[in-house]
Amino acid sequence: MKRHELFTAFGFSTQPTLIGLVIIFQFIFSPYNELLSFCMTALSRRFEFQADTFAKSLHRAAELRTALIKLNKDNLGFPITDWLFSAWHYSHPPLLERLKALDKTD
Repeated sequence: MKRHELFTAFGFSTQPTLIGLVIIFQFIFSPYNELLSFCMTALSRRFEFQADTFAKSLHRAAELRTALIKLNKDNLGFPITDWLFSAWHYSHPPLLERLKALDKTD
């Protein structure tokens, strides 16, 4: 890396090799970080649906439904979301998806 301005902006008077490698690795691994982030979000959403199914198996679906609606109302959540945006960014499924999953009969 021959960009002395970059190192100066972070307070380095020299160009340490380790810092240059860290900067390069940030650029190289950022796509992998996005992919890993999406996988963790999908896993978290799956766990939420499993927890809802468990509550339903304990015959607590009505209480869970009431609690989810109350939480959404208290947090001023908007119940309608784009499915692709929510799948990529939200670690918890939107309210309507969870309510629909609770209504399914197994």
